[in-house]
Amino acid sequence: MLVENNTYPQDVRVRVEAQSLVKAGHLVTVLTPRGAGQARRETVSGVRVRRFTMPKTPASPMGYVLEYAIGNARLYLGGLWQLWRGAEVIHLHNPPDTMFGIGFLARAMGRAVVFDHHDLSPELLEAKFGRSRLIGILRLFERLSFRCATLVIAPNESHREIAMCRGNVPAERIAIVRNGPLRGALDAATDPRGGDLADPHLVFLGSMEAQDGVDDLVPMFTDLVQNHGFSKARLTLVGEGSRRTSLTKRFAVAGLSDHVRFTGFVAHTEVAGLLAEADICVDPAPCTELNDHSTMVKVAEYMAARRPVVCFPLLETRRTASDAAAFAECGDIASFTKQIAALAHDPESRLKLAQQGYERAAGLTWDVSEANLLAAYEGLRRHR
Repeated sequence: MLVENNTYPQDVRVRVEAQSLVKAGHLVTVLTPRGAGQARRETVSGVRVRRFTMPKTPASPMGYVLEYAIGNARLYLGGLWQLWRGAEVIHLHNPPDTMFGIGFLARAMGRAVVFDHHDLSPELLEAKFGRSRLIGILRLFERLSFRCATLVIAPNESHREIAMCRGNVPAERIAIVRNGPLRGALDAATDPRGGDLADPHLVFLGSMEAQDGVDDLVPMFTDLVQNHGFSKARLTLVGEGSRRTSLTKRFAVAGLSDHVRFTGFVAHTEVAGLLAEADICVDPAPCTELNDHSTMVKVAEYMAARRPVVCFPLLETRRTASDAAAFAECGDIASFTKQIAALAHDPESRLKLAQQGYERAAGLTWDVSEANLLAAYEGLRRHR
């Protein structure tokens, strides 16, 4: 497995896939950037991990180009070494969509290539930096990544359709492997707090990047506290990202620092406890083309924890939650805040949404996706 965009085992999707494959009898090596305090080489739950050091680069288009250039050089060399040692499958995790070269080489050597399509790279770049000539290049890289693959793994129906339309990948060479909470998250779920809440505790879980809509949490929470009478409301943000520093400063300027807690990265075993503290969980990801086609795994985790969810009506979020979430109007922060305020005052609605979400989450857990992943790997030899 080649991973550039995150560390291991912090990348949840890569971790659960690797562990599922090990459990099924595969020997898995993950090549990945090295995080602070991490060893260069270790075995984590049966997965062999080989890490390389990445320099810090600015959060700009050229900064990302430099980061990907260095990361890809390390991954290409590591991938070549693994192929020489006899690796039977090269599993490419995007973004970026730039590892197709090692994919084509693996195919020429008679090995299988899996393209695990986490994100839409062209749409991701546009969401971060606006229109750019680089987008056309990324679309080319995306097509080449599809073309080198023996098997494409899509996280949802939207990505499956894009693989077929933009990548001309036959349907039989695409497997849908959704992101989902572990079955244990359902077992750890607790009953939500009842009553009319004067002090609702909100929780956000996930990456803090511009495309995730986290910047809107400041005006949303300010509106909730100052205009809806929830002077004792609290907000916990679980996760990390490039927007955290800005968010911290903006909450301080708004006079809300005492109401807001940042946990940073936490071990996955701690997530259930943090979600259990919540009265209402939020996903402020805005209505964009990128987000419409992305599965927000946090929504399924919220539901598995038996907590009501407020979010925007993104296509894949609706497919995940159906009617088990409170949807705000696209682009309307005031509408988002009103949904939170209404739930805080209405214990019956909170309990109803929480129970509906919990029941729906039972069909979205990782063990369902794991079966699809293992079946897809069993079929790899037929498609070489």
